[in-house]
Amino acid sequence: MAEPWPDGLCPQQMSWGCVYNSRAFTSTLSNAQQIVSYPGAYWTCSMSFSALTRTQERLLTSLIGRLQGMAGTIQVPATTRQRADNIGAPVLAAAASTNAYSLSVSGLTANGIVFRAGDYITLEGVMFEVVADATAMGGAAVVTVNKRVRAGIPAGTAIEYQVPWCEMRLTGDVFSVDLQPLTCSATIELREAF
Repeated sequence: MAEPWPDGLCPQQMSWGCVYNSRAFTSTLSNAQQIVSYPGAYWTCSMSFSALTRTQERLLTSLIGRLQGMAGTIQVPATTRQRADNIGAPVLAAAASTNAYSLSVSGLTANGIVFRAGDYITLEGVMFEVVADATAMGGAAVVTVNKRVRAGIPAGTAIEYQVPWCEMRLTGDVFSVDLQPLTCSATIELREAF
């Protein structure tokens, strides 16, 4: 079970990114290239904490202690992509098959554009970015996402759209905090866990 993100612990800087699983093949005769994309894309995140109070330092170090390096996982919120509106209780209308780029969604109470390009959504701990506006009609919509579904997701799975998060793990086992007389700072590097 992934650790929830602790209340009161806010990084001063975050870097989000997605690592795609593509390979390039270059012809030795013509230098023409072919690109092949495989499933297995994953999110990365770097968080910098500066000017932490002693209470915040304790929150961070105890969190790292519970994670035990790369062994544990945590729910990292995508704070810049949170939403306050209510479009219903979206769920997968049909199972999302492995390698799918689009999701069939039902349970929407709003009509019109319900997901905008750039929205983040979470299904079973996996975070996706919506890459094209999705319009709902009759409570349903088709949502196109940025990366392939790694493993099938069953129909009826709830979609978190208001407070999206990604299940992540630390990229290494070494952690340290820079201590000053009144404050401290630290940086952690994470990658999506699967």
